[in-house]
Amino acid sequence: MKAKSDKSFELYRKKLIEKEKNDVSVKRESMLNIALVFPNDYSVGMANLGFQTVYRLFNELDSISCERSFYYKEFPNITKTLESGRELRDFDIVAFSVSFELDIPNLVQVLINAGIEPRTEKRHSREPLVVCGGAVTFINPAPLEIFTDFMVVGEIEPQFKRFANLLLEKRIKGYTKSELSNMLAEVPGIFVPLLKNLEEPIKNEILPGKISSPQHSVIISPNSHFKNMFLIEVGRGCGRRCNFCAASHIYHPFRYFAPEQILAAIQNKSPDTKRIGLIGSAISDYPTIPELCERLVNHGYELGLSSFRLDRITPSFLQILEKGKVKSVTFAPEAGSERLRKIINKGLSHEAIISSANFIADSNINQIKLYFLIGLPGEEDSDINGIANLITEIHQVFFEKKVKKTITVSVNGFIPKPWTPFQWAKMETPNEIRRKRKMLATKIKSYPNVIINKKSIKEEMLQGVISLGDNNVGQAIYLKIKNKIDWAEAWREAGVNVDNLLYNEKTFDLKFPWESISVGIKKKILWQKWEASKK
Repeated sequence: MKAKSDKSFELYRKKLIEKEKNDVSVKRESMLNIALVFPNDYSVGMANLGFQTVYRLFNELDSISCERSFYYKEFPNITKTLESGRELRDFDIVAFSVSFELDIPNLVQVLINAGIEPRTEKRHSREPLVVCGGAVTFINPAPLEIFTDFMVVGEIEPQFKRFANLLLEKRIKGYTKSELSNMLAEVPGIFVPLLKNLEEPIKNEILPGKISSPQHSVIISPNSHFKNMFLIEVGRGCGRRCNFCAASHIYHPFRYFAPEQILAAIQNKSPDTKRIGLIGSAISDYPTIPELCERLVNHGYELGLSSFRLDRITPSFLQILEKGKVKSVTFAPEAGSERLRKIINKGLSHEAIISSANFIADSNINQIKLYFLIGLPGEEDSDINGIANLITEIHQVFFEKKVKKTITVSVNGFIPKPWTPFQWAKMETPNEIRRKRKMLATKIKSYPNVIINKKSIKEEMLQGVISLGDNNVGQAIYLKIKNKIDWAEAWREAGVNVDNLLYNEKTFDLKFPWESISVGIKKKILWQKWEASKK
């Protein structure tokens, strides 16, 4: 059975490679061999610019070779790289790019399947070093601590060369893991869990002056989530600081790249593709986004945009998007009432939303996607009715103008995130989330061309535990995967009190697990914003 699986994977691997347009040269022989793993599906990993950037940076160094691997859902027991088909355990370093909390169980499963001891304290010196980076590591690294030897807890570019050179030195000079740990601990933004000192948190190094160019795709694939699209970031961070959003707090200050930089990168780095995806947490706040899009369209490019603010939509901008063959636009009103949007610091008026709906009705855009959160602090049933009323009004605008457009509604349960004013908030119970979802669905399910995306409450609760948990949560994940037990038993064995973690409001004096690092935000300031939101 395994031989058949290996043979099938070999065909699968070669087909993926053959269809890729890869701008990176991977050396066959090198001093240091790194397997870069995205612990999720290939399509998701190849849509991640951080993953692609690390792959490029490692391979640009003369003495390092870096190959990719994924959590192959079609081949869950296979732990080989795409480029050569080598096993992960044969590499010097296995580096994980962790962008989502729910990918941590996949990370543990990958290590177990690869025959690598998941727990760093038990891992033999002859086994590969395990390194982690990605957004999760500098939101809350605690659940990852027992699995990783080192973590990059800030943006990768400023400390990359020093970090990579130390890894290379270990290989050349034969440093022990302990010796390397002590040296890496001196590198800003590198977190060594075994040397954790809560009195001196590791700083998340964000040095804008050293990030001279935007991240962009180096591999374009028809099997990516963004099919055959060249992705490029227009900016990093967000200046709006919504109270629930970690991305706007950990990536700061808000920076954007000049149009000339973006255009030059597209023209020089995107061979044979005319589909351009503009990426950013606050793409609608890019100072000259209409002009940038228009210049791209005039050069013959098709456009793709990440989520956009409704109050930045204009008829002239929609015309540019139409020329760029954009058929679907995504917006995140987040809440159904202006009152609640003020509480979460969203700052989006009802009039702006309906005005934008009228503009969209007059355009050739045929699908809009709306993202909402339920269970937010300060939420009342009237806010759930507000979501239904908002969707009703948008639907009515389209109906009155006799245009057929699809409205896709995604309703996500609110999860408190570290480094935000809402990190002290509690989550709604599963029963309450079900009640509110049912309440909303009852009001809008009969509307034609309105689709409600179903969400897994179990997954939302699991994400909440991992988002807020300490290293006991990491231990529970290990027990769940290793012993094939259910989550309830894993929480009990690891001593994780899920109810206390999720469903109780926190106090200021509570020491959070993520305070072992520092992202440059004062806890007192966040607490003041949390208190203000409740008033």
